[in-house]
Amino acid sequence: MVVPSPAPRRTKKTKALGIPTIDLSLDSSNVSRLIVRACEEYGFFKVINHGVDKEVVARLEEEAAHFFGKPAMEKQQAGPATPFGYGCKNIGCHGDTGELEYLLLHTNPLSVSERSKSISNDPSKFR
Repeated sequence: MVVPSPAPRRTKKTKALGIPTIDLSLDSSNVSRLIVRACEEYGFFKVINHGVDKEVVARLEEEAAHFFGKPAMEKQQAGPATPFGYGCKNIGCHGDTGELEYLLLHTNPLSVSERSKSISNDPSKFR
């Protein structure tokens, strides 16, 4: 999940077509440069050749859909995002308003294990 900065710094206007795709199999200096450029120009990006098994990605997407489909009161049990946890923000100031929900998890396995108890009825799915 990506948490937007309060004042994103953009060097160019966001392009209407396509999401930047970063190939993680490239050399690290090239990958770093592409990530910086995608963040500056778009604010987000997609990665390919990351080495994560397709089944793992599918389970994560399924769990995310299940979590974000819950009633607001249940989702709030996984928050507040300080900075990790569930959060919901109003976004947009140029006619593109709406709400952004996010679940920000630490990369530390112990932290994810503890937080997963408030996210899923089956915390083992976060292993």
